[in-house]
Amino acid sequence: MAAGRVRSTSGVTLVEVLIASALLGAALVPAFDMVTRGLVLARDVQTRSKAAFLAEREMEDALAKAARNFSLNLAKSSQPLGDGYLVTVTQTASSHRKIVHVEVGHDADASGALSAGEVLVALSTLVGDTATPGGLN
Repeated sequence: MAAGRVRSTSGVTLVEVLIASALLGAALVPAFDMVTRGLVLARDVQTRSKAAFLAEREMEDALAKAARNFSLNLAKSSQPLGDGYLVTVTQTASSHRKIVHVEVGHDADASGALSAGEVLVALSTLVGDTATPGGLN
């Protein structure tokens, strides 16, 4: 009876398991890399979007101040906005108009100063003295 037994071939050998594991691992490494890169890009988009929002808010604030009092100095230098974001506002003025420039960035090196490499958003606009006829001419 022992000679008449048929051996079952439905099992999996250790070599087959090792090969399957290696192939699965080789396929998962690029997938994990893509997920990691996606998370990094999503964080970058979030940081830049928040910087754009803050820059627009600062520009609107500067325009409102200029509309109330054109001679007011609007300049700010690396003023904190919270969450590590800083703003710098500069102005170039003539008698009846000024160019307002707003830069917002994330203080990556925690120096408390906004360096050129940290600027994420820069906005500029021309503001005229509404009390003077032809303020933008």
